[in-house]
Amino acid sequence: MFKAKMIENEKEFKCQHKHGQPILLVVLDPKLEKKQRLLCNKCMENFESDAKTIGFQKLIYIIEDIIDQNMNSLENIVQKTVQQLSICIKSIQELKTQLMKLFDSMIIIAQDWTQNLLAQSQQFNQYSLYDELDCFIKNQNINYISNIKLINNINISWKTKLSNNLNQYIQDKDKLNFKQIKEKFINIGCSSLSQNSEIKLNLIDQSVKQNVQCKAIVFDSSGSIMVSTEYNDIKVWSFLNGTIKLIKTLQGHNSSIQCLVYSKKQNFLISSAGDKTIRCWKELDKIDWSSSKPYQQHTNIVGCIILNSNEDLLFSGSFDKSIKVWKVDFNKNILTYMYSLDKHENKVNALSLNQSETQLVSCADSKNQIIIWERKEQDKFEFKHFVTQSIQEEGLKIKFIKDNQFIWITGGKEIDKLYVFELKEGVFQENQEKTIQLITNNEKVDEYRFPIIYNKERNLIVVRHKTYIYIIREINNGKFKIVEQLNCETKAIQGTITNNGQYLVFWDEKTQGYSIYELLNK
Repeated sequence: MFKAKMIENEKEFKCQHKHGQPILLVVLDPKLEKKQRLLCNKCMENFESDAKTIGFQKLIYIIEDIIDQNMNSLENIVQKTVQQLSICIKSIQELKTQLMKLFDSMIIIAQDWTQNLLAQSQQFNQYSLYDELDCFIKNQNINYISNIKLINNINISWKTKLSNNLNQYIQDKDKLNFKQIKEKFINIGCSSLSQNSEIKLNLIDQSVKQNVQCKAIVFDSSGSIMVSTEYNDIKVWSFLNGTIKLIKTLQGHNSSIQCLVYSKKQNFLISSAGDKTIRCWKELDKIDWSSSKPYQQHTNIVGCIILNSNEDLLFSGSFDKSIKVWKVDFNKNILTYMYSLDKHENKVNALSLNQSETQLVSCADSKNQIIIWERKEQDKFEFKHFVTQSIQEEGLKIKFIKDNQFIWITGGKEIDKLYVFELKEGVFQENQEKTIQLITNNEKVDEYRFPIIYNKERNLIVVRHKTYIYIIREINNGKFKIVEQLNCETKAIQGTITNNGQYLVFWDEKTQGYSIYELLNK
């Protein structure tokens, strides 16, 4: 950590009259010159002023404390920028490796192409006198034409092979994604002033309509594919510059789909539904997807699902009051049921893992029903404790923001607040100084869908509570501030933001369609 260091030597400070005595008092008067503000014991004998004064040592303590806080903030910005640069370097190194593989494969293809032509040309030096005499008499050049066709066929074959090799890289956005690397560099250093600034929601498009309620929206890692729901169908869209175009409709569930999770590592999707099942979906090409069999361990609606960062564990919460833990195998497109977490007294509404994935937090419909589950031996999660609340209220949404901090939002009519819980002495406790008052609405209860979205890179928390969508940021003192809000005039709103935090997309009952907003710093 940076440590503040005063340039001047404390013993060298002198009053303006140079009495040669230690400085004891400081006059907080902006009209005075810098050196006129310092008073020694002798100066104080005849001192008169309406301005406030403060003890010299106390002032130094206060200033050093302010400097230390600023240095700590600067250090965090520097460290975060260094981490972002490290990620960019790694991405460039991976790109370099992929490019070298591409160039090497092109060189090998060109060399093999060359050897094929040279080997074939050796056969052109041999001829049959009888055949050539026959061609000469008939004034034909059959062999030459045949050899030209042969060379053309060889060239066509190798060009196809070269083209297919290049197309694999062009079509695979995870191999040569220059745009993604560019965006990483652009976002470097956005952690200081821009991350604390106000947000403006700029409407891009509302032209795509859907009369049937959408209950979940997710994006792939690149932000080029959006997936939403329409009752028991999954709709796959292309997403470009804030506009969407339908690509494919996937069918498999026989009841309303409640939740979607899109892999950040590959084109893989998981869905849960009111038919009590979970399905895995694997993209085969740009249009076709393969569905796994339906997995059923829950005995009621599966309302929330989350993946861990390695994407080999899935947690599912259900109206049957339980949380199920599954092993995920993307390559085989299968889930394997592992065990159940059973402590809640009502339907499980939301789940969230902390950054180190040592703890899982869940909330249910019942009042005072926030539970912390801890990872124990053999990476198995077990019950740790119920979280004590200052209010007796049910909550429908919960989200870890830091390793030792999560936010929880009320769901009933009486209270409209966001609460912050932090780890103290081994248990999570409410920090009442950080509570946020939301727009009061005593006529409606909240809707559990549209989970809390947290984008660390842009310092964005997106919360949909009752009829409002809130954009929240953490400010320098560690508290949270609402920087933008949008009233949709209906609580039937389901949506998310793109992974880079650039676009907000949601479906709402009032417009009966999809709204796309760009998030701009004011």
